[in-house]
Amino acid sequence: MNTQLEESRILRNVYGKFATGVSVVSFLDKDKRPFGVTVNSFTSVSLDPPIALWCVDKNSELCESLINKENYVFNFLAEDQTNLAVRLAEKNKHNLNDANCDIQEYGPIIKNSLGWVACSKREVIESGDHFIIFGNVNAFSSYNNEKKPLIFWSGNFQNLE
Repeated sequence: MNTQLEESRILRNVYGKFATGVSVVSFLDKDKRPFGVTVNSFTSVSLDPPIALWCVDKNSELCESLINKENYVFNFLAEDQTNLAVRLAEKNKHNLNDANCDIQEYGPIIKNSLGWVACSKREVIESGDHFIIFGNVNAFSSYNNEKKPLIFWSGNFQNLE
């Protein structure tokens, strides 16, 4: 019989068999500095009205700031943006000052991404060890249609081949 910790690891590995796209949720801090965090939990919820959601771990050092953030941007990463995804997934490495961004009213938009969706906070729900953050979609754009997406699968960043 497996311990609860072993069961959690097995379940995490099973969840990892579901390939996801990779996005950076970008935002401005209270001093208007650009920050971002890598997430693979983006989900489109509704087209009418347009709503998207994502999840943040309660243990993230950014959790408190993110669940209280009114505006943020999903930036969908391309396969050549793996280094950015890795850096922004690390603890205390969320500053976007050195990234190629345009600062817009909803937050930083990462240049050379596949596209972006700007949201304002709609609702935050506590669920298990995460918060689910729902956002009203306010603006969006798609670029770089020739590029392929960055994928997260089986615990690693992957390229679509």
